[in-house]
Amino acid sequence: MDNTLLKDEKYTGRYIAIKDFGDETVLADGKSPSEVFESAKQKGYKDPVILFVPIRNMVQIY
Repeated sequence: MDNTLLKDEKYTGRYIAIKDFGDETVLADGKSPSEVFESAKQKGYKDPVILFVPIRNMVQIY
C-alpha cells in the first residue's frame, strides 16, 4: 500500500475530502472538516470521506 497523500506536502495540517477509500482523488481541502464536507457536497459528492493529513514529524495525540 502506498500512502500518496502523505507524500504530498500540499495537504499537511489540513482536512481533505476524498471520493472513497478506494479512490484517493482529493475533492476539497480546508482548515475545518465542516468546510471541506460542504465544499465536496457542493461539487456533487453526497458521501465524501473526510481525513486529516498530519504534519510530518509532529506528534499527534488523539
